[in-house]
Amino acid sequence: MVGTGFHPPVTIRGRFVRLVPLERDHGPDLARAGGDPAVWKFLRIGPGRNEAEMGALIRELLALQDAGSVLPFTIAALPDGRPLGIFRYLYVDRENHSVETGTWLDSAVWRTPINTEVKYLGLRYAFEEENVHRVQLKTDLRNLRSQRAIERLGAVREGVHRGEYLLRDGTYRTSICYSILAQEWPRVKSRLEELLARPWPASTAPVLGSGSPPT
Repeated sequence: MVGTGFHPPVTIRGRFVRLVPLERDHGPDLARAGGDPAVWKFLRIGPGRNEAEMGALIRELLALQDAGSVLPFTIAALPDGRPLGIFRYLYVDRENHSVETGTWLDSAVWRTPINTEVKYLGLRYAFEEENVHRVQLKTDLRNLRSQRAIERLGAVREGVHRGEYLLRDGTYRTSICYSILAQEWPRVKSRLEELLARPWPASTAPVLGSGSPPT
């Protein structure tokens, strides 16, 4: 790999958002972003619906960052810097040049260009700065919205991982696994740039508000 090898600190800037290193101080604003229970319905991390839960989630992610297996970011809206969610690289496999990505976002910005740009920035950094060979994306079998979003990226559906993760409610999650390889990235990149260049209706424009800008 080149770049940092998925070690902090890394900041990635786009048109709508900036991905900044996750910090404990981001907890209160991230808790507000994660206040809708729908955000956590299909996720195996969290929940982070209040400051206590979000604080625990941030501590967990930062511990994994210290261990070298995860690189987490706060998704900060531009221009005001309001935290909108968390993007992370996980299962960092430096030997085999592969990584998985994961994202959660404030439900208020689900149908805006923000989600598309977060995916674009995360993939671009992985392929073009870290020189990975493979990026993996997974989602819950029940999460049809997420599956459609991943498929719009141009990711290849690989298969079903049955009963892969034990969830906090005692049930097991079945995952759908997708991937993008380095030789596929130019096509995926072009598709994402086309999507981001489209005029977005006012009803889907990013919902920006006040908040403490992440450092």
